[in-house]
Amino acid sequence: MKFASPPIFAFVVSALTASSLHADWPQWRGPTGNGVVPDSQPLLRHWQGGDWKQLWDSEEIPSNDEGGLSSVVVAGGRAYVSVVWTRELPSETRQIHELILRQLGHQNTGQLGPELVKKIEETRLGLSPTLRGKKLEDFTQEWIAAHLDKKQQQLYSGFISGRFKKGALAMPLDVLEKLDAHKQHVFANEAEMRAWLDEQGFSPEVKQQIIEAVPPTRRVAEDTVVCLDLATGKTLWKTVAPGEPTGRGSSSTPCVADGRIFALGSVSAYALDAETGKLLWSAPLPQKGPGSSPVAVAGAIVINAKYLYALEAATGKVLWKLDKCGGGNSSPVAWRSGDRTLVVCNGRASLDAVEATTGQPAWSVPAGGDSTPAIDGDLLAVQTRKPEAGLIAYRIKVNGAERLWLAPYDALRTQSSPIVAKGYVFLADNDVQLCFDATNGSQRWNATVPGSISSPLLADGKLFVMINNGNNVQVLRADGTERAEIGKANVKAAWVPSPTIAEGKLLLRLKDRIRCFSLTD
Repeated sequence: MKFASPPIFAFVVSALTASSLHADWPQWRGPTGNGVVPDSQPLLRHWQGGDWKQLWDSEEIPSNDEGGLSSVVVAGGRAYVSVVWTRELPSETRQIHELILRQLGHQNTGQLGPELVKKIEETRLGLSPTLRGKKLEDFTQEWIAAHLDKKQQQLYSGFISGRFKKGALAMPLDVLEKLDAHKQHVFANEAEMRAWLDEQGFSPEVKQQIIEAVPPTRRVAEDTVVCLDLATGKTLWKTVAPGEPTGRGSSSTPCVADGRIFALGSVSAYALDAETGKLLWSAPLPQKGPGSSPVAVAGAIVINAKYLYALEAATGKVLWKLDKCGGGNSSPVAWRSGDRTLVVCNGRASLDAVEATTGQPAWSVPAGGDSTPAIDGDLLAVQTRKPEAGLIAYRIKVNGAERLWLAPYDALRTQSSPIVAKGYVFLADNDVQLCFDATNGSQRWNATVPGSISSPLLADGKLFVMINNGNNVQVLRADGTERAEIGKANVKAAWVPSPTIAEGKLLLRLKDRIRCFSLTD
């Protein structure tokens, strides 16, 4: 099927009028790719109490290990979400896959080091059976504070607490490592799995614990795009294609451009007709279950999955690829200056800008991590995985980028993306909220708040931030003068997807559905 290639357009969406551009949220991080609703309509005048009017709930749409963690996009009065829809089917086969390993208590301990791991295990095995409840919690917190640095505490507090709570019943770490090394293997039946467990020399108690954890099922998945009516939440269509279980790591958000939906599933990229859901083309992904979201620009779909590359929007044909750019979970963003359109992507160790149509490199500067860069005019801000760099601001041109300032920050994860707007840079990441002057980097305010790795958005002069692992949406005044909470609502959302605002409505991905609230009077 042939389609005419759309003309080059600033920031992503080529077929939207100015009015619909402002009303829609057609891609990850919104119409301009920086988490901002431009020219937002007035929202609620009163936010306190958290009793926002709920408009609808969608049908059941799984998330996390059963569906991935895509955010919602909105275009033309419809909402879209990408799901790696995973189910358990009865089966003779057995597999000790990633989800079972987590249930058994596995976590990579590489950043603890062998001596500290040994000390954790010695302490666990030496705990008195009478040490329970609050006494055990207090002991655990004191032990963690005394033996782990700040970074280790961020990564491993839950892991150590879980092992201390289980005491002698916790699965030995060497057993978990053996299971992890064998997680891709599919046993023909339970007898074959039992025979393998016998060969490993595991104790009878450990073998029984593993056998009980492995269900008589196999995990299967379908790459799925769901289209909902924005007014009612009713499912208008649902398109499925063969996929593979990729768990919660699949968090790619689709984009809408030129009457089509472009989505990254578990094993393939897809183009669908936005009206009917008809599959127009699919193309294999170089990486299973990417967390990065595609951007549509200049007749191309630019993707960061293992490396940075572009597909022709009309056919899915590879236009260009750059093996040394991209990587990780950062999403590419489009930026136009004059008659040139660049795609900017935060990769493994650098921030790279390339020509959208050819992939020709334009410039590269230090950065690296999972944060998606935010651009406002010629100001760019991006969080990095390097604590000594933290948040970096650049002034960008088509032929280079000048570093303006950096704010060192050691993040637990580098997946939260900043906002650049009205001369300020806002960052809400895990347990901290920060505001900086965009031109000189002076800090305007900061706060310690139990957060999420969801990225914030800005609409009608207000910041919307997911806190408490997605349980709450917090509304902050976004004028940069001082931090002021003006509202908060209990929403019990999934902890990774970012909020979406379109047509005065707030859409959130919950654990088992999408929920829509009215934000207008």
